[in-house]
Amino acid sequence: MRWSIMGLALAVARPLAARDLPVPADKGWQHAQTGLVLTAQIDGMRRTALTDATASEHDVMAQYQAADGSVSATIYLFHPAADDVALWFDRSRTTLEQRDLFRNAAPASADPVAFAAPGASTPSALRQVYGIAGGAIRSTALAAIPVGDWIVVIRMTAPTLTATQLDARLQAVIGGIRWPKPAGMPAPAAVPIVACTTALHFAKAQPIKTPDILSMLSGSIAASAAKSEPAGPRPVWCRDGEPRVEYGVYRTDERSYVMALYDAGRTVSVFPSIMGQIEKSGSYAVSLTDVDGTTSAFPTFDHMPSPKQVWSLVGSGKRVAVSTGNRVTIDANAVK
Repeated sequence: MRWSIMGLALAVARPLAARDLPVPADKGWQHAQTGLVLTAQIDGMRRTALTDATASEHDVMAQYQAADGSVSATIYLFHPAADDVALWFDRSRTTLEQRDLFRNAAPASADPVAFAAPGASTPSALRQVYGIAGGAIRSTALAAIPVGDWIVVIRMTAPTLTATQLDARLQAVIGGIRWPKPAGMPAPAAVPIVACTTALHFAKAQPIKTPDILSMLSGSIAASAAKSEPAGPRPVWCRDGEPRVEYGVYRTDERSYVMALYDAGRTVSVFPSIMGQIEKSGSYAVSLTDVDGTTSAFPTFDHMPSPKQVWSLVGSGKRVAVSTGNRVTIDANAVK
C-alpha cells in the first residue's frame, strides 16, 4: 500500500489514488531520476500494471504476472525519507508477516539474506523467502535493494512453488531488471535491524500553544534526523517496541526517534526542538517527510510524545508549516 502526506492530513492511513503511467504494455519504461528500466516482460512474466502514487514518479509500482498464474511479482521504486535499506526491509517484512494471507508463513532462513545486487560491489541488499503451509499460496518472497538514495522493493507470491523455487525466481527477477550503472560511493553492507535492548518510556506530553517558529522553519533538520549525512557514517537503527502495520519506531539514541509509516518511504521525525534546546525547556518537534522531500511541521510538545500521540497528531492533519526545498509556507493561524 502507498500513502501520502495529503492522505494522512485528510485521515489517518487514507490511501492516495495512484495514476497509471502512459507506457504501452509491450514497451519498457525507464525511471528518469535513477535510470532504472522495467521491461515489458521479466523472467517470463508480463507487466500488467505501472502506476505512480505521486505526481513526480517518486513512488512507482509495477506488477508482473505469469500467463499460467504460477507466480506474480510487484516491484516498488520509491525515494525514502530515511535512506536505509534495512529499515524499509523491516517495514515491508512487518507488513507481509501481519497480513492474514501470510499468517502461517515460515521464513526459509532465520535471518534475511544479505546479497549484492547486479552491479553492486557490496552485499547492500536484503531478501527473505517464506514457505506457507495450507491455503492458496505456497510461498512468498521479499527483497529490498538500494539504487543510489532510492530503494527498490520486490514482493513475489506463488501458489505452487516451494520457498526454494521461489527464491530462484526472485533472483531471476532481480537479474531481469535493468539496473543503472552504480555512481558514487558503494552502498554499505546491509545489516538487518534488531529490537532495541531498552525501550523508550513516555510521560504524557502536551502540545505547546506558543508556536516554535524556528522548528517550523527547520524542515531540513527534521529530514536529516531520518537520513545520514553523505560524508558521515550511516546511523545504526534499532526497532523500539512492537512493530505495527501502520508504523514502526526506530532510533539511534534515547533522545529522538523516527516513525516509518507503513512501508513506502515516508517518515515522522520526533526530536528536541530548537527553542527547547535554547531555552532548555525540553520541548519536542514533530515533522513528517514525504518521498518527494516535502516536509510538514506539526505543533511541538512540552515533552517527548509517544508514538500513539504522534500518530494521532499526524492523522489530524494539523500542520503548522510545510517546506518544499527552500520554500516554507506557515499556517497563519499557527502564529496568532
